[in-house]
Amino acid sequence: MNWFQKLLVCVFGAMVIVISGCMAWQQGLTPAYIDPAAIEFSEEKPTIFTPYTSLWDAYRIDRALDYKHLKNMKDIERAAEDEGFYYGKLKDAMTINIASAEELRDTIFSPEGGLLSLLLAGSGVGIGAFAISKPSDKKKIEELKNGVKA
Repeated sequence: MNWFQKLLVCVFGAMVIVISGCMAWQQGLTPAYIDPAAIEFSEEKPTIFTPYTSLWDAYRIDRALDYKHLKNMKDIERAAEDEGFYYGKLKDAMTINIASAEELRDTIFSPEGGLLSLLLAGSGVGIGAFAISKPSDKKKIEELKNGVKA
């Protein structure tokens, strides 16, 4: 063997050691099954370098799953925060509206001088003044019956 052949053997031997010892190469060449639902959820391409899914692709899809899950959780957290804010705003408005309506109810229907009690009392007085006969009315009725003018 001459020196050139020895050099080629050393270079190829080093390449075999590097390729077989390098984790990235091992992961890229090792086939691995990836659930199609995981691929769909992560929205990643299933393969990059090889025609089959490899361990490297599985790690990549796994990282994409974690990212997508965290992103979805943050979106849900934000939606819950927005819903809580909106609920609080509506709840405060309802509390104010109910308090206003109760105040109006107390003003109108209060037995100690509410508008409705005054109206009822006034109508009672009016009905009494016009519907209940007075002694002078009875006298006029009797005179009209008897044909006597006063």
